[in-house]
Amino acid sequence: MDEAAQGIATAALTLQSVLLQALVHKGVLSREDALGIVDRSLEAAANAESVEEAGAVAEITQGCLVGVLEGLAAMPSRQ
Repeated sequence: MDEAAQGIATAALTLQSVLLQALVHKGVLSREDALGIVDRSLEAAANAESVEEAGAVAEITQGCLVGVLEGLAAMPSRQ
């Protein structure tokens, strides 16, 4: 994965993180729904086609989504 592709992946995952946290904060999504979306993103990254691409994708995905997992875990659950 070249540097431009890494930048695009990072930007997309950062946007996903911010949007998920905002949707949970506004009550549009539950925290559990948002965590499910993150899980599906991690699964998609794990299914990259080539071994070398998979390593780069997984590293970028994990790095970007750690923040959203921490942010969502800190948010109160909607009852």
